[in-house]
Amino acid sequence: MTDLLLAIDQGSSSSRAVLFDAGLAPVAAASRPLATALPGPGLVEHDPAGITASVLGSMSDALTTAGARWTDVASLGIAAQTETFVVWDARTGEPVYPAISWRDTRAAGLCAKLRADGRGPVVRASTGLPLEPAFSAPKLRWLLDEVPGAQQAAAAGRLLFGDVGCWLTWRLSGGTAHLTEPSLASRTMLFGLADGAWNEEMLDLFGVPAAMLPAVGPTAGRLAVTDQVVCGGAVPVTALAGDQQAALFGHRCWEEGQAKLTLGTGAFVWCNAGPRPPADPPPGVVASCAWRFGTGGRYALEGFVPNAGSVTTWLRGLGVLGPGEWPAIRPAAFEAAPGAGPWCVPALFGLGTPDWTPVATAQIGGLTASSTGADIAEAALAGVAHQVADAIDAAGAGLAGPLGVIKTDGGLSRNDSLLAAIAGLTGLTLERSSAAEVTALGAASLAAIGAGLADRETLARRPAEGGQLFSPAWPAGQAAAARAAWRERLGRVLGGHGLGGTPS
Repeated sequence: MTDLLLAIDQGSSSSRAVLFDAGLAPVAAASRPLATALPGPGLVEHDPAGITASVLGSMSDALTTAGARWTDVASLGIAAQTETFVVWDARTGEPVYPAISWRDTRAAGLCAKLRADGRGPVVRASTGLPLEPAFSAPKLRWLLDEVPGAQQAAAAGRLLFGDVGCWLTWRLSGGTAHLTEPSLASRTMLFGLADGAWNEEMLDLFGVPAAMLPAVGPTAGRLAVTDQVVCGGAVPVTALAGDQQAALFGHRCWEEGQAKLTLGTGAFVWCNAGPRPPADPPPGVVASCAWRFGTGGRYALEGFVPNAGSVTTWLRGLGVLGPGEWPAIRPAAFEAAPGAGPWCVPALFGLGTPDWTPVATAQIGGLTASSTGADIAEAALAGVAHQVADAIDAAGAGLAGPLGVIKTDGGLSRNDSLLAAIAGLTGLTLERSSAAEVTALGAASLAAIGAGLADRETLARRPAEGGQLFSPAWPAGQAAAARAAWRERLGRVLGGHGLGGTPS
């Protein structure tokens, strides 16, 4: 068994390793869980050593399942959660603080101060990002302030910064490769979207020493080689990308206007925006690099929802759902008169596109003496559907033409009732992928390109994965009434926290 492609999909709750053959058919897969620490309100962290161990373990398990060895692997592609980052000692490799997650909102105060100082537009113009704590730079500023001696050590080059993909590349290469690539770098709030380089104005704004930043290579190419001692084999790392960008590639959303929706811990709507950075993204929509290799790249518009699968975990913790149970939305849930029945705005990790507010709470209303736990679960999942619809509407508004069929993947996409609700609310058709490992497929496809084993034309000749369609089927006016009721409830929640408005 030779010429295998090994893809890593490192996410918020697990690390997956998938082996593909030369034709990009999956051969074996394995997963290891990743623990999440919630040490306080708005604080979300991971153990960096746990991230590494889960990746190494999943790779070993996948190879064992396939009956393969490291010598059978031609190349490795890594897709990783994006804004989550690690800071570590350059000499010892020891992290100086836990990995701070993309869901963490500890830097909300700093972002609010910078917005009040009028810095939001320059951040947006330089990086494509709204000035919000989901992105790395404001939380990196927090870390450099809070860890004793960190600022001085970073300026002297004794501390290194990296997204999770960068951290894994450094660890898997035995500490020989400190690098990232544009799709991940563009999520730090330190990277110039137009010129594709670290931005001096942003480094000055957040007080981040350039000495701690990684080099920026291509998304696909020969980036590093795994260390024999660390991994068990020396294999070229030929692709590195954000997990959402890899999923966009895996769905073959290669042309402008094509879009995908990943429903995982959070929900992520990504639209291919073409070969140039979006000039004027809609308010609350993120402009980002999708990938860059060869002579060019692709950019994307993103609608981001921090509350998706995490809401199911919350419901289970409340005892509203039992272990392994899933919430469901009945077709009648959106038929009641606006304001009638239980409702929920599950903003457990704040609100993303288009509002971007760090409320970090869930508001529930409309309960009666006859309401049940199932009613609460249904209302919470309906709230997720509304937040996803908000993100789709906002991101789609930035495209030159209308959205077509939206390719869908992720654990929560297995919930038929959620996909039917999103289709009804948006008036768009969703296609649930039949491929179970779309992110890993994207990472493997990019790795094949980076290793010179394939090009996009070769990949395009592979049979496309079909999927189940979920088309809008609601009576006229039902979606408009449901959306109006949602906006009223959302406004009530935001108003109760003294929040409102949409960031640019």
